[in-house]
Amino acid sequence: MPAKLTRTAPRGGGPGALPRPRPQPVFIEPSGRRWRAVQVAGVLAMLALAGLLLVQLRPVADLVRAPLPGPDPHVLAQRLGRSPAVIGTGPMVRIVAVHGGELSDPFTGARLGRLSGADQVTVGSRPYAVQRYGDGSATRRIALTFDDGPDPLWTRRVLDVLARHHVRATFFVVGRAAAAHPDLLRRIVREGHALGNHSLSHRNLSDAPDWRARLELAGNARLLAHLTGRDVRIVRPPYDGGTGGAVADEELAIARAQRLGWPVASYDFDTHDWAYGGGTGDSAAVVGTLPSTIPLPALDGPDVTVLMHDAGGDRAHTVDYLDHTLIPAAQAAGYTFVTVPEADPGATGIPAAATPVDSATDSAVTALVMVWLVYPDQLSGWLFAAGVFTMATTGLGYALLALLRRWRRPPPTGGGEQQLTVTVLIAAYNEETVIEATLRSLVASTYPVREFLVVDDGSTDATPDIVTRLGQTLDHRIRLLRQNNARKPAALNRGLTHTGSEIVVTLDADTHAAADMVANLVRHFEVDPYGTLGAVAGVVRVGNRQVNVLTRWQALEYLGQIGVERAAHDLLGAVMTVPGACAAWRREAVLRAGGFSEETLAEDCDLTLALHRTGWRVTQDDAARADTEAPVDVDGLLRQRIRWTFGTLQAIAKHRDMVLRPRFGWLGMFALPWAALSIALPLVTIPFVTLVTLEALFRQGPALLGGFYLVFTAAQGLTALTAVGLLGEPLVLLSVVPLYRMVYDPLRSYLLYMSCYLAVRGVPVGWNKLARTGTVEAATPVGAGATHGAATPFATPGRAPAPHVPAPRAGDRTLDQANESAR
Repeated sequence: MPAKLTRTAPRGGGPGALPRPRPQPVFIEPSGRRWRAVQVAGVLAMLALAGLLLVQLRPVADLVRAPLPGPDPHVLAQRLGRSPAVIGTGPMVRIVAVHGGELSDPFTGARLGRLSGADQVTVGSRPYAVQRYGDGSATRRIALTFDDGPDPLWTRRVLDVLARHHVRATFFVVGRAAAAHPDLLRRIVREGHALGNHSLSHRNLSDAPDWRARLELAGNARLLAHLTGRDVRIVRPPYDGGTGGAVADEELAIARAQRLGWPVASYDFDTHDWAYGGGTGDSAAVVGTLPSTIPLPALDGPDVTVLMHDAGGDRAHTVDYLDHTLIPAAQAAGYTFVTVPEADPGATGIPAAATPVDSATDSAVTALVMVWLVYPDQLSGWLFAAGVFTMATTGLGYALLALLRRWRRPPPTGGGEQQLTVTVLIAAYNEETVIEATLRSLVASTYPVREFLVVDDGSTDATPDIVTRLGQTLDHRIRLLRQNNARKPAALNRGLTHTGSEIVVTLDADTHAAADMVANLVRHFEVDPYGTLGAVAGVVRVGNRQVNVLTRWQALEYLGQIGVERAAHDLLGAVMTVPGACAAWRREAVLRAGGFSEETLAEDCDLTLALHRTGWRVTQDDAARADTEAPVDVDGLLRQRIRWTFGTLQAIAKHRDMVLRPRFGWLGMFALPWAALSIALPLVTIPFVTLVTLEALFRQGPALLGGFYLVFTAAQGLTALTAVGLLGEPLVLLSVVPLYRMVYDPLRSYLLYMSCYLAVRGVPVGWNKLARTGTVEAATPVGAGATHGAATPFATPGRAPAPHVPAPRAGDRTLDQANESAR
């Protein structure tokens, strides 16, 4: 064998040593002082918030609790019945009490005239009726009305058309939109148009609680007063059925508005413009019954009030109809354009120029609307944009980097000039179900491994007996070390102490190794002339993916995390975790980094960051495959992932001084900051995302959420396809993509909050070892991996002869020796 090349030690000084005292785990605080301080701070913050809300919302509460005259609107609506008598004509509507042929307001008692002969027949003996009014004495006037705005795109275009034709209209605005776009609201007023009240949130006022209905109407009036200085009192309830609508479905809304003292506007002609060009609601059901183009009203002399919409969907057809059809036709027919208050001021009770109103209630309502209705909408847009950006950068961006890595950095095609001594190290605790299959997969390795060292961490089952038997009957390179239970890091360090090999390959006790796994891991060290490579990560796959949907989902998740994310980090020299379940470590590097630490539950992530800190390089080999056993039920998955998430959080906190440090390259400037941000940001945004999602589901139905789901699923599909292609996995795994976000997002939310709770609480977190089922299928390599010649044939079935094991060289040092020299 050629002489070994001289290696230049990387930054970090001489060999490190494992500390003798057992270290305090990160975040653990046995005294509980931190948790008590957090509880006190939380209670004080809640009391302060409650006090602030009490002060701020007191005017709003007074607004919805103020006493009102007349009967209960519910009682009035019941007395009207499901088929009330409808009398009169006109765009305004109100409920009237009928007594001896006289009409009066049922709430104030004000006299409203007498019944005509035809109306007396219609009303009969009923005590109440619905009256349409407001025709006035003039003719050839048209009132254009627009509901549901203002919209930043369509309202602006409608206003441009009206300005170009010198036409004024009436805009029944929704408070949610008005507060979000006050500039458009002020433009409406500035250009001489009238404002109407269309509720705060476009809630159906006939099925809302009394307090909510009053808040919707009175609150919107106060909001519009605050934003424009105008007392906006005319109301058009959402979902108004118009002249041909089902009055019985909206009479409660009419009664509620009328009891507040506000005139209720309806319309004479419904264009159904919302059904043309992508509106929401029942457009699909009614579009087949409508003309192919938006129809015109009968412009034959009588006044007419026309309903259109300037928000709620694609209003291009409305704008075109207004500009090129309705206005020219009305002008040609000699019609004059008026606003609803101008059409008949006596009927509406509203002067053309309202008086400015401003009060503490207006400010309080505005603040409530912003927090309750506007900010969640804006937040949902920002979060969606952030989600798309995150998916593009972390998902598709990582996929592109992984593809670039495959093109720019192909793995070594064979061993170098040096052949290194290798020990395979396994820490085992109660692994009788799986340990034999794992060892049988290892002894078939194509690389001449020096020894297979199993450290039994105080097992109470037959694990040590099985290992001993296999060492006697299967392969004498299998060696057993026993110790009292001290957890996995201590077992791994014990194994490192008892080996003199240059390279240590770690494997979990339930993991099956492919025959060329060790060779593919070690080849990177063999072509490392300066000895600066500290560790090589292998590819861990789910070996029991066939069990159920949950294991298949985990199989796809593993591929995305390893085949895409870690591959991208490898290209940047920023691998954060070398998985202990399938990895090769330079023993000298582990010594310098201090060994496997017990300060975190993610000892492999902790050690990887320690290697970076001391200047060692880390890489990944995509052909080094091992199949592990994944949890088969939700309980096992949660217990495993709590350990992983909490341990990673511990590792990032422990190495936080590496964040944003140019010295550590892409790891310090990108990978670690992004990992920290991916933990901190969801902690703040998840509650808002949940609330916004529920609000969107309630207000807009499942269509919007379905669109978001399709976007994220498509992006996830591209990432998964990249991972499957890079790692040579079967395409059938992509069948789980539609379920990916459904499992991942709730799981991640739970894990983040639980991990942060445990960190703040300061209590010890157990290892939560999974119960083994032994359902891992035999590992099979995918693609051609590097080999080191043919495997040595077994002398007898089931038993391999011992390969040549190089004796320890003079320079080899055990961990105990390193500790002694450090002391």
